[in-house]
Amino acid sequence: MGANLQQKVRSDQQRSIETKNKILNAAEELFSLHGFSGTSLRDIHSLSGVPPSLCYYHFGSKEDVLQAVVDRRADAHQRAMLELLDSFRQRFNGGPIPVDALVEAYARPILERHLSHGNGWRNYTRLMAFLYSESSHLQPRVQVHKYDQVINQFIEELRKSVPNSSETKLHWGIYFLRSSVINLLLDTRLVDDQSAGLCDSGDVEETIQNLQWFFSSGFQFIALSPNPNEGS
Repeated sequence: MGANLQQKVRSDQQRSIETKNKILNAAEELFSLHGFSGTSLRDIHSLSGVPPSLCYYHFGSKEDVLQAVVDRRADAHQRAMLELLDSFRQRFNGGPIPVDALVEAYARPILERHLSHGNGWRNYTRLMAFLYSESSHLQPRVQVHKYDQVINQFIEELRKSVPNSSETKLHWGIYFLRSSVINLLLDTRLVDDQSAGLCDSGDVEETIQNLQWFFSSGFQFIALSPNPNEGS
């Protein structure tokens, strides 16, 4: 009797996990395509096959579903970004890392997941781009602060790599790098259309090489150019 009960508990737990993943997979796809406002719990039910009542049971509100989607892949995503950054730290013995290597360490894990790791990761990275690009006045304000620790480590490394840059220009440069990657994750294909197919934003290596070229030159320039607002 005890063994049968344990087996039933394990079976119920497995079903619960499967149900949650069905909900999260469907929500991840829908939020990444239609946004938070354009997705309802009934839409999630329709795609996942899970009744709306179970969405409430497992997660609560639609806001809670969105937060669970953001959190589910966050740790793996952060690890991938920091692993590549750490490999460059080791390669350069803790000294300044060239800017082109920092650009690669930031962009490669994100773009590879977006373009080469299946629909789940593509949906997740596109959703994160939506969340970062939305107005700060929009609701709900999903908590993406756990990624701050990753960004802060890149900022610290750039301070060492471009020591003569002012803080203001350093942050503007990082902002423009992040904005470029966000645009790529939104699958706008702007450069593809603009160049009539000459450029391919779906090619990870081509994209990273051009990000490196542009931002290496940019950070070198701001290191040499005084900031009139800071007097440095």
